[in-house]
Amino acid sequence: MSATPELEVPGDFFNPEVPLDALPGAENVDWMPLHPRFARRLQVGATIRAVVYVLGAGAFQMAVSPRNRAAIAESVPWLPALLWTALGVFCMCSIVWPLIAVPRRGYVVREKDLLYKSGVLWRSVKAFPFNRVQHTKLHSTPLDRRFGLASLSVFPAGGGLGNHVRGLGRETAERLRVYVSERIESGALAADSDERFEAAGDAGR
Repeated sequence: MSATPELEVPGDFFNPEVPLDALPGAENVDWMPLHPRFARRLQVGATIRAVVYVLGAGAFQMAVSPRNRAAIAESVPWLPALLWTALGVFCMCSIVWPLIAVPRRGYVVREKDLLYKSGVLWRSVKAFPFNRVQHTKLHSTPLDRRFGLASLSVFPAGGGLGNHVRGLGRETAERLRVYVSERIESGALAADSDERFEAAGDAGR
């Protein structure tokens, strides 16, 4: 058996432990709420979808032949009422849900990253470090523009679908996009200067 090679560790390398109570916690962050009109915008969108669902269900019911409708009414007379009740409950929950979910969302802009929290039953906090962001993009649907809202998309380096921060005011989203872009550019310039410094040091040896 061959001996396990020993790892070479530089003499000036020092990696101290960090106590858990010294780590920053997301609960200590002053979260910024989303735009006040975002919940209403989601409710309007849910109402439009509910109308489409109801019209589609009604058209499907009318498309069924009278003979088949009579057979269904004879064998399972409770089925149409159950389906319409389920559809109504689903539509109502979709319209009410934004009033519960939106107040539990928020974001924080820090010096080196952007935090975004969401979720009601299952909560999550996402961090977007600026040194790992490739580019940003603003987008808004016609309904978003009707309420003066926009979404910020943050795309990681190396490709990917990106992450979206929805429910921002149009001006806030634009300022945030400019700030993140500046942080990305400054980080790229700092990394480039460090590489040139290391290359100059290697050349001088």
